[in-house]
Amino acid sequence: MPVEPASIIWTLFTLGLGSVLVLIAILIPFLIVMHNILYKQLDPLLFKEPWFNSAQLIMFKSWPLSFIKSVIYMFLIAYPNYIRKKKRFNQLETVPTLTPRIKTACKIYTVLHVAMILIGLNWLLFIFSVFAIDNWF
Repeated sequence: MPVEPASIIWTLFTLGLGSVLVLIAILIPFLIVMHNILYKQLDPLLFKEPWFNSAQLIMFKSWPLSFIKSVIYMFLIAYPNYIRKKKRFNQLETVPTLTPRIKTACKIYTVLHVAMILIGLNWLLFIFSVFAIDNWF
């Protein structure tokens, strides 16, 4: 029985899905470790009223929304000049000092986080465009 060659669409589908799943498998344990490091050091300094509103102070205390707070902290540590231009931390005069290892880990996480978002969006656009071409044209 002859084996049919895989189509390019199926190959791109599996590559996109595989890369997103690999990034998720890397990012979730990385986020858990960074969360346990950062909330102990930064919550007393930053988890207050001027930088988080009262609803966020309640929501971000419990799991799983506390991970959003940790991602915000990682972006602040990795790119302080960019984040301080935004609305949340524009009144923050000095970024808390952390060890260079934590700063490097935050930069690695933010790059992987943004890469996962971009790859995932491109993958979804590709899948939806293939679906649209197959069904509408």
